[in-house]
Amino acid sequence: MKKVLVGGFISLIGSIWALAIIFIATNDLNLVSSWSTPPGRFLTTVLQMGLMPIFIVSILFVIAGIVIMAIELFKKDR
Repeated sequence: MKKVLVGGFISLIGSIWALAIIFIATNDLNLVSSWSTPPGRFLTTVLQMGLMPIFIVSILFVIAGIVIMAIELFKKDR
């Protein structure tokens, strides 16, 4: 049960970080002077603002939290 709570908190923290970065980047889309089609305007803004490492870590936190909760869900009781 404790691991489910830990996974939930990790996922929650990651999603809050990701939403904060999305909010910051969408408010400053005018900072981008040019962008190419593959990364798109949003990811180009995140790259130019230097938020890509934090964005990647936040996505990894969300994935790790979901994986921890899924493992505990399918774990058999002893």
